[in-house]
Amino acid sequence: MTEGPPPSSSWVARAGSWARKPQTAMAAVFLMTAASSALVLARKHHGAGASLSVHEQGAPLAVATDTPPEPAPSAAESPRTESNSLGVPQGKSAAGSPSPPAATTIDEALALQQNGQAEAAIEALRVLADGGDPRARYLQGRAERERYGCARARETFAKLAVDSSIGAISFDARLEDGRCARQMGDEEGARRALQTLLDVPSHRERALAELRELD
Repeated sequence: MTEGPPPSSSWVARAGSWARKPQTAMAAVFLMTAASSALVLARKHHGAGASLSVHEQGAPLAVATDTPPEPAPSAAESPRTESNSLGVPQGKSAAGSPSPPAATTIDEALALQQNGQAEAAIEALRVLADGGDPRARYLQGRAERERYGCARARETFAKLAVDSSIGAISFDARLEDGRCARQMGDEEGARRALQTLLDVPSHRERALAELRELD
């Protein structure tokens, strides 16, 4: 087998040794030139990404590294946050907090009232009452009286007081209407509402108590 030319690293080492001798200095220049050419050919042979190092008496002469840069992540790989037309992440309101759930039963509406959400409770009871629940209308009136006073609640009670088809709820509404009328100074309206309950055993005593407050 035919041996190839000595590696360029041995040429450089030999050139370094010759360069210290005057009589071989020119030969050292020739060897360094040959070693440089060998480096260029070696890099072409190994291709991009190869790392070469040449030593002269154990010390590194050069290190070449051709490492291609990592590609930037594409738009498809970049994390995204879905948002609505207002630029707010979906699932949240524009104020940054989720909207409270709507009450669908009387118990849920009363729970809102107990938690201090009087306006939400009144609105929920109104919706239920408009759907045909007279008890929700009565509780709406009581919630309005507690939140806003008798001026607003009396109108709600009056809607039930004239509907005898709903039985005891109508009597309850008449009693509350009479109480609000008395508190507002409407004695005539109070007497008119309360006197209709004197013939109702379940409400008679309470109606008499309210009437005595007028005397």
